[in-house]
Amino acid sequence: MAHLLVIGGTDSSGGAGVHADIETIHRLGGTCSLCITAVTAQGGGNLFKSHSVPSSIVQDQLESIIEQNFDGIKIGMLPNRETIEIVAKFVKKVPESFVILDPVLKSSSGETLCSEDSEVILKEKLFPFATLITPNLLEANFLTGEKCNNYEGITKLAGKCLTFGSNAVLIKGGHLADDKCKDFLMFQNGETKSYVHERIPNGTEVRGTGCRLASAIAYYFTSNNSLSNSIEKAVDYLGKYISLKTKTSRT
Repeated sequence: MAHLLVIGGTDSSGGAGVHADIETIHRLGGTCSLCITAVTAQGGGNLFKSHSVPSSIVQDQLESIIEQNFDGIKIGMLPNRETIEIVAKFVKKVPESFVILDPVLKSSSGETLCSEDSEVILKEKLFPFATLITPNLLEANFLTGEKCNNYEGITKLAGKCLTFGSNAVLIKGGHLADDKCKDFLMFQNGETKSYVHERIPNGTEVRGTGCRLASAIAYYFTSNNSLSNSIEKAVDYLGKYISLKTKTSRT
């Protein structure tokens, strides 16, 4: 049974953040430990308030579970420079773990979830220790300074993301200007793979999809699947989840 460490922020609405991570991992059959980095007040599609957990408390949480054996680490919201540095130092201590980093920079409503200097320190301190980073198109453009909005430019965008040091990058294609959703995986050796699937009507209204996808990938990979296969399974899982949520909202 896969045991994962989830590092990220809470969401009072229950739609995203560590709530989505825990729900996903448990549904798939895994277990997890937690490190909370921020507490957010969200509801009705809006972010009302975000409060960073003091860095000393983040440090204490990680130190309290350092002796546990983690198969993988899923990292989400990191609100400031101090938290990023603490998490980076912790990750260095468990180098054998699979590390998936979902660079959560904004909420679903578009509100900023990290300090202005977080982007630079995130790329310098944490990306090099990530097995996989999973930015959406908007996040990938922000991190690289590119302005890609179509699938033709995604190879260049992914290549630029890899210059920050992660082993691989998965750019989520929900924001691409295309009839279908195309997620794009690239490894440091240049190997690529695309995951093409139909867009689900009203699927963009479902919150926490990025959190759930990253957590599902982490679960499948630490359950002895290849990274490519883990992503394929996770994309399928997320598609079923979104379909169920959209059907429920219409009834």
